Amino acid sequence: MKIVYQIGRFDNPKSAQKEFFITRFKDETAGFSKVSELSSFVLRDFLRQQGHEAKAVLIYPVSIVLNERLKEYVEDEALKEELKSICENPAEYLKSPFDIINRLELEKQRDEALVIHSLGTYLNNIELDGSYDDIVLEILFDMIEKYMDEGVDEIYLDISSGHNIYISAMIEASRHFAVLTRLMHWIHEEKRPKIYLTFSDPIIGSTAKSFEIHIQPQSYTAFFSSPISKKEACDHNFSFLRNIYQEPQNDQKGNNKVLQKQQIRQKRKSLKEKIEMFTILFSAIKNNAPLYLYYHPYHSIDEIKNELKNLIGHAKEQLLKDFKTSPKLDKKAYLDAILSLCFYMGIVEVLERYNITMFCQETGFDLESLGRTFAEIYTIFGVPMNWTMLGNEISNDTEKIQELGEIQQWTRLRKIIDPTKPIADEPDKRNFFAHSGLEGNVTEVRYDGQKVYVRYIQVLPQGVIDCWLKERV
Repeated sequence: MKIVYQIGRFDNPKSAQKEFFITRFKDETAGFSKVSELSSFVLRDFLRQQGHEAKAVLIYPVSIVLNERLKEYVEDEALKEELKSICENPAEYLKSPFDIINRLELEKQRDEALVIHSLGTYLNNIELDGSYDDIVLEILFDMIEKYMDEGVDEIYLDISSGHNIYISAMIEASRHFAVLTRLMHWIHEEKRPKIYLTFSDPIIGSTAKSFEIHIQPQSYTAFFSSPISKKEACDHNFSFLRNIYQEPQNDQKGNNKVLQKQQIRQKRKSLKEKIEMFTILFSAIKNNAPLYLYYHPYHSIDEIKNELKNLIGHAKEQLLKDFKTSPKLDKKAYLDAILSLCFYMGIVEVLERYNITMFCQETGFDLESLGRTFAEIYTIFGVPMNWTMLGNEISNDTEKIQELGEIQQWTRLRKIIDPTKPIADEPDKRNFFAHSGLEGNVTEVRYDGQKVYVRYIQVLPQGVIDCWLKERV
């Protein structure tokens, strides 16, 4: 599916019709032209002619109806009176603007309409207190939902119309969307939607009879870097999630909203579990503790995806309550959570591909195989230095183990590497990270004469190691 976004205009239909043409498309001759109200409709129709599924989604700031000239473009007398009434008293319209926008016989070639908040003063005294950050999130949520539900592979942002505020918000939303889809897919790059900026030749003031549509590919980069900081993960214990799932205050009558508070706390707890697990897995990869990843459970991609859908649903409930004033959501908190969930899905996709899950503890895990597997994983995530350090660690340990000959019983690695030092059941923090997670106190080895096998001790203090990993996220 290919989606074309454009800011709607609701112009005079008698003068809105223009001829648009596409000369080239992806370095090939196109030779397509059509008369239409908006350039996005022409691009959508061209994509369909090429055999693709395509939609034109028009973004309507809620203020678009607060225009006294709009009724002049409408033929239905009853609808004219309704528009006049809205301009005199827009209160009801601003509670639910969707019906009136859908009934207007303007720009009806659109496939969908996305209504967003506005900011500014209209009709002399109607103030709309929308937040730019909320507008960005409204557009971003729509992109994410369409991507998850409709398999979007290309997004076109037509910037030929609309106020700079809304165009800026649309472009910013697309940038966040591009990053999160890259974090979701480290292996299957074909699942990362391509994004294009499109615009027509200038129309206002032009004497031209037809207008070319220009299409420019956009390039975005995502790095192996956590959206969650050490301070947030450790010092604040993911407290930013309270800015997403905020507990309701008691009402003016003093009624205690116990049930609502319990529901919010449960939603926040569920989200925190996913975010915390992400930080631990991410940090284990970043800080080169591959064996530890086999010991840590993680959520399925479907579980994480449902969490993301619930998060967006919660935000949209607040955004749709009122269009006179937007709820002023904490954009940073939402972006940190969304990017973390998407990154979590990307990590799980890689771990599942390489079958990184609990192995038979009696047999142990082939140390050489551990190195080969994570050489590929570290390449995927763009951290090749981790493989260099892990390879050196495996080589050094293997050499010392083989010098002793076969080791039939599970033996602490420290007893082999540094036999003069006492052995404890607690890992040394410095050594854990200095030796790629193969810390001598908690790592056991055996050697059958051909292969070296490793495992952690049964009383591995995972809670302690989890805290270390969050400190180094």
